Amino acid sequence: MTTIEALEIALSKEESSIELYKSMLNKYTEIKELVNFLLNEEYRHHKLIADKMAELKKY
Repeated sequence: MTTIEALEIALSKEESSIELYKSMLNKYTEIKELVNFLLNEEYRHHKLIADKMAELKKY
């Protein structure tokens, strides 16, 4: 497995987590603040991984 392949898997997992947390927002209103925090963390992770992939693909 290459580094890019590993990052592609990680990116896919982040995307799955984003979808999960989005679906939880309306369903679990009593923990909306926590879910929003986790969702923002997943977006941040997604960007970090995507940026690293773009950096590695330059070479």
